[in-house]
Amino acid sequence: MQQDSIPSYQDRSPLFPGGTSYPLSGEGGNVSSDERMDQLSVIFSVIGAPSQEDMDAFGLKATEYIKTLLGSIKHSKPIQKLFPAADPVALDLLDKMLQFNPNKRLTAQQALQHPFLKNVQREQMERGALEVMQTPEFLNASKMDLKTLKQKTYEEVLWFRDNQERTTPQQQQASSSP
Repeated sequence: MQQDSIPSYQDRSPLFPGGTSYPLSGEGGNVSSDERMDQLSVIFSVIGAPSQEDMDAFGLKATEYIKTLLGSIKHSKPIQKLFPAADPVALDLLDKMLQFNPNKRLTAQQALQHPFLKNVQREQMERGALEVMQTPEFLNASKMDLKTLKQKTYEEVLWFRDNQERTTPQQQQASSSP
């Protein structure tokens, strides 16, 4: 989308510039872009300040913190101004995914059904989960040191690597048919 809107790669910038995903970053610290901005302020400059209703959907601490940022939030630019050459249908999808309140965002299923993706939809290849996914127990820990997080993440990667051969019942049936 940015290639059409901003032809020169040198003039392009991330929609939400900011720091690394600490503590998962290998950089070992929270390194941010040129300006050390609060990431929420950067996001709000794109999607706009949340409504009181949206803030009420979160806990009291989060609401109080967000209110401290509201004074420094510039008015957001319409997404069409950020990507002037983008397809309006693509911008509609982007706008619906960039909602502050998660209850107002499109679900993954809704996003896949959006008209922008109609040319890449292949329902015969899509499948839902056969069972409810369980979050690894270590992710439920309230505090975890970086070393443990890295070790547990590594173990998860190994588990998925070793269990990557997964087939659907339809694939199994097709491979066993003469």
